[in-house]
Amino acid sequence: MQFQQQQLYDHYESPTVEQVPEAVIFSDAQGSLWHSLFTCGDFKITNETAYSGKNSIKLSWDKSKGCEWLGFGNSFSNWSAVDLSEERNKKALTFFVRTQEKSSGAVTIVANLEDFGGGGSYLYLDTKKYLDGLNLDTNWKQMIVPLWDFPLIEEEFDIRAIKQVKFQLEGGGSFYLDEIRLIDYSPQQYQEFRKRIETLKPKGEPKQLIFKPEEFEFSVWNAGKTACQDLNLVTQNNKKILSWDYNAEKCSWAQWGINWNGWYQVNFRGITEISQLEFSYRTNGNFKIYLEDFRGNSKEIFQAASLINSETEWLDVRLPLSKMELEKSGFALDQIKQLRFEGIGTGHTEIQEIKLSKLR
Repeated sequence: MQFQQQQLYDHYESPTVEQVPEAVIFSDAQGSLWHSLFTCGDFKITNETAYSGKNSIKLSWDKSKGCEWLGFGNSFSNWSAVDLSEERNKKALTFFVRTQEKSSGAVTIVANLEDFGGGGSYLYLDTKKYLDGLNLDTNWKQMIVPLWDFPLIEEEFDIRAIKQVKFQLEGGGSFYLDEIRLIDYSPQQYQEFRKRIETLKPKGEPKQLIFKPEEFEFSVWNAGKTACQDLNLVTQNNKKILSWDYNAEKCSWAQWGINWNGWYQVNFRGITEISQLEFSYRTNGNFKIYLEDFRGNSKEIFQAASLINSETEWLDVRLPLSKMELEKSGFALDQIKQLRFEGIGTGHTEIQEIKLSKLR
């Protein structure tokens, strides 16, 4: 994604700066919207549908047709300079959006707070962060974009003399937009907004079977015999279990991992307070277990040590997910990747019945 290149002037005549007015960018065809879509899109005011009033913006574009820049914009102050230096932490850009048909996961628009010198602060309008909903469809939904998310780089633009809000169109799309304006908004309101959106997202199953012998070859990496370890399925008392011999003193790759969703994301959202990781093991050595997500987060959640009779007797382990503090550690709860087992020193370990269960 490339932002529009604009000339910055060393000197310009500073207009009289006003306080933030009733900051309407578009509402029922009011205002002096301009647009520049050339032959790569269509922009018009329509009465086909509206969130409020009688009119909305009907917008379609396809940047792949060869246009260098596509977009539209408007002043919210009758083209007078507005000082947002203090207000940026108290306000948000908001608008209502819906698709023209079908559904969409994103609206590929970059907003730009432009000053009177041609400089600007650019921000991609990420629906995952700013949409009041989970996806876009033919129903009107609100986008709320805190102004404090716009990067403040003093060398690139003057937040004390904002001229207009510009919307740079990337990729392609077909949407209706309505009620574009700045509103009073606080960090607390945004936090509450995000918490509410989290409750709308799909929750994970509180019970999940992790070790499935019939999927061993596909769900486990670094299985079989290597220079560092030997990890295989064995049968004991008509039951398949994991048998693991390792020598971490010899090399640094005495480890393996398991995913229980075809190596797609596993969902822990909504179950951390009600579920626990459960398994049984016996060992004459030491090993660690890590939980990892697809964003690269990794956290040690268990360390086993050789105890009296631990080589012959099965030890049952129950680890509540709440004790792992995954959210505090930055984990994406709907993007859990694997359990990773790491041998310490040398040892022989047997493991069975790895699963998530409800807290008892």
